[in-house]
Amino acid sequence: MKIIAMPGVGFQSDISTYENFVKKIGEGLGCEAEMFYWKHDREIPDIKLPYVDIRKFGYEVILDFQQVILHAFDMEVPKADYYIGHSAGSILALAQKNSSSVIFGSPAILVECIRRSKDESDFNAKLLRSIENHRNILNIINKYDQLAYYLDLPNVENYVFGGPWYSPNTYNPVYTHSCYWKDQNVINLIINTIDKWESQKSS
Repeated sequence: MKIIAMPGVGFQSDISTYENFVKKIGEGLGCEAEMFYWKHDREIPDIKLPYVDIRKFGYEVILDFQQVILHAFDMEVPKADYYIGHSAGSILALAQKNSSSVIFGSPAILVECIRRSKDESDFNAKLLRSIENHRNILNIINKYDQLAYYLDLPNVENYVFGGPWYSPNTYNPVYTHSCYWKDQNVINLIINTIDKWESQKSS
């Protein structure tokens, strides 16, 4: 069994967090688990304005998300039995039809809410068909994450968690959107869910 995990946008500076995550998933399931660091192929321009680092990060984020929206169905993603995707990476995971996926911090509702698209070649229509073709989807939501939403589809299990409202981290949007990778309860849930899916396949 092989598992591929895919980060969201702007992931360059936190590689060790992702590698620790897939190591725990692989050890917990006794299988091969690895990260797929997808990326846009555009060069960052020479920015000659104030706040260069912030502007470069914003440029990366916008182009990363654009890459997924424009090329999710064309990008070469390694073959795997299960996919795990965070944020924009969840869209890429959901584009891998006929598979089961775990997604977290996912804005996929932005696609699901316009499900009535009549253009069959439209990205939203294609992604919705791919989601509906998935065997199982576990959608993990930190209730304080402003980019994560329910997916109201029969093959999706929505799992919501969140710390106490009085924690300082509750009001930190960067933390609430990225905390999944380090949360041991989330990791255990993923391991147990994929283990259950594997058992269902063999029964």
